[in-house]
Amino acid sequence: MTESIQLNIAGWKSTSEPMPRNVDLLHYKQILVLIWILLTGCAEPPISQWNAATQALEDAKMSEAEHYAIERFTEAETAYQQVKQNLDQQGDRIPLFRNYDPAITMLSGVFDNAMQAKMEAIANKKESKANAEVALAFAKQHLQDVRALLAEVSTPASDHGELDQLLQAFQDTETLLAEIDSIMAQEHFIDVMTTSHSVESFATRIQAQIISVKLLAAKRPAS
Repeated sequence: MTESIQLNIAGWKSTSEPMPRNVDLLHYKQILVLIWILLTGCAEPPISQWNAATQALEDAKMSEAEHYAIERFTEAETAYQQVKQNLDQQGDRIPLFRNYDPAITMLSGVFDNAMQAKMEAIANKKESKANAEVALAFAKQHLQDVRALLAEVSTPASDHGELDQLLQAFQDTETLLAEIDSIMAQEHFIDVMTTSHSVESFATRIQAQIISVKLLAAKRPAS
């Protein structure tokens, strides 16, 4: 019995001897690798999605979406800035705790809205061009009518001051109309429409004043 116990003790001692140094080093390396994985994390910044969204916004700007698709473009641009802030915040975190999923989802929305803004801008710009051409044609026609009335006006010397004012107003309006043609050539169609409507309204007022001058002149006895 004593011999058996001694053998068991000897066996126990043999199993508790120190591990070989190369086994400890391998275990240590495995731990370091695990720590490195935890610290660096697996999440990668959505670079390709960011580049795609950035290019889509640039294309929308080239199509003048900020003028012809304001709501859609503003939505895309606002979301883009929010994504930028989110990416900056994620970059400040320990890699293990970074989460780019929300940014990826938002970038997809930015891309879609930017592309939609581009298409809307192209369509709206085409429509604006047609409307600008119509507005400009009406403005020119009103000025032509005013020009014809001015040619017919014949007033006594006492009314020359008022007539001169009307002539000056008409000339200023014609100068403005020439500027509208230049704006039209630059494809600023919204400005063309706005200014053409102003010219049309102003020409209508001048026309009414000229008619009033003619009526007053007709009622005065010839000297």
